[in-house]
Amino acid sequence: MPKKILIISQYFLPDINAASYRIDDLYSALRKLNFDVTVVTTYPQKFAVEEVKEDSAIHRLVLSKVEKKSFINYIKNYFGFMFKSMFYSLFRLRKKKFDYIFVTSPPLFVALGGVLIAFLKRTKLILDIRDIWPDSAVAAGMLKQSGFLYRLTKWLETFIYKQADIITCVSAPMKRNIYEKSKHQQIHILYNGVSPNSLKQDEPKLPKQESEIITVGYAGNIGIVQNVDVLIETAKKLQNSKASSFEFLIIGDGVERKRLEIKANELGLDRVQFTGAMSKRETEKQLSQVDILFFSLVDNPIFETTIPSKLFDYLLRNKPIVTSIKGEGRDILEELGCALFFDASSSRSLEEALYTYQENKAWYDDASLKNKHFVSEQFNREETFIHFLKKLK
Repeated sequence: MPKKILIISQYFLPDINAASYRIDDLYSALRKLNFDVTVVTTYPQKFAVEEVKEDSAIHRLVLSKVEKKSFINYIKNYFGFMFKSMFYSLFRLRKKKFDYIFVTSPPLFVALGGVLIAFLKRTKLILDIRDIWPDSAVAAGMLKQSGFLYRLTKWLETFIYKQADIITCVSAPMKRNIYEKSKHQQIHILYNGVSPNSLKQDEPKLPKQESEIITVGYAGNIGIVQNVDVLIETAKKLQNSKASSFEFLIIGDGVERKRLEIKANELGLDRVQFTGAMSKRETEKQLSQVDILFFSLVDNPIFETTIPSKLFDYLLRNKPIVTSIKGEGRDILEELGCALFFDASSSRSLEEALYTYQENKAWYDDASLKNKHFVSEQFNREETFIHFLKKLK
């Protein structure tokens, strides 16, 4: 008889964010291993541009999107899903028995809901941690470290860790961080990696235009922690330089997009283009045209505990990367030799890194040609999940 597992995730495809892609690969791995899988999630929250396909195993709840950034609005959103998912799991699915409940966090309150559901259903809890919360919320400016709410959620964080039967996380430093707080003996690293669906598809390409202009590309969420400000400041410096031959393509949406777009217009940055949200395939087409890929996180030690999922997505493109990340993600890039690094708080540092790329373009382009093979061999996310899930059968 197949094991039964309930997945609780605030994000699921066709949401366009790292959490939804991660959980979709988990869902595929479970189906391949013949688990009986049920998913409780929402209708798209994160700027989806694809249709929602109905699936009898996937139960979607209606939840208001966060249209205006504020801590209160995010809390309403997080608690909204926590209570709705608890009600649905405990009452609408009351006749279903599960061997495991798998809940992914952040949001931290979703994890708290998973703890309560597992307790009331007398089911084993698998807690998936993608970011350390609430410290990542402090880094994003959503929460003050000196406040009561921070102290409360720090206590809640440790409490949730200790209630889980099994914890999964996305990097070795994160595993150490969680162990130091909880002394939990069952912590497993399940790297974000790349989806096998991405490996099977032929990369869509537009005809490459020969030009001396170097295009710097970014694709993803345009939020507070993604540090796209430093890209705009650097674009300003480079546009004011007569010797500059750079342009910038920014794909995606997020709470910071409108402000940054206005800022770029006010600065007269005619070489900065914001496209808005695109489908994954259209994003891949656009990225096929760029010369070097940018990503950064605001400078905060908490982000050294994770490997941004964007790193793996970018490696599939076989293009050089300019980044400010630290920790295990930086170690991977240094091993590959395909990246240039800059100080997250310094547009001057990013400017110098881009000039270094310009002067050594052929070398970095050639060094990046092995990226896809490396990430395909070492970080196939579905294979990682299957290896872990076989232990649960």
